[in-house]
Amino acid sequence: MSASYLGVAESTLQWILYEQMKRSLALREERIQRSGRARTWWDRTVDWTGKVGAAGSAKLVAAVLTYPHEVVRTRLRQAPLADGRPKYTGLVQCFKLVFKEEGMAGLYGGMTPHLLRTVPSAAIMFGMYEGILRLLHAPA
Repeated sequence: MSASYLGVAESTLQWILYEQMKRSLALREERIQRSGRARTWWDRTVDWTGKVGAAGSAKLVAAVLTYPHEVVRTRLRQAPLADGRPKYTGLVQCFKLVFKEEGMAGLYGGMTPHLLRTVPSAAIMFGMYEGILRLLHAPA
């Protein structure tokens, strides 16, 4: 369970990054309005795609930084045996052993399929969230 609890760090990091990116987008919009200049096609594009891009980017960064916990969690769940005893006895021991035996590549093995699944999912989820908030005229 400790590895699953460690997964909370990914979600927390993702939300923090997403909110910071949203704040940057809001400041950008504020600067455009204060300047009085006409909005360009790029401004309208950023307005529609900015939050979805922020959501995907936030998930990408959070997932890359915290991915080793996914590997460790999977290894602990599979519980392979070595000499009739569990190969992995705990979270820290599993991290150390995977790194010792396989290096960084072992801690990041399988990350590409993980990112191909989770980044679009996060972009869609946060995009829907923001769209529903806008539809309900609720503050974001």
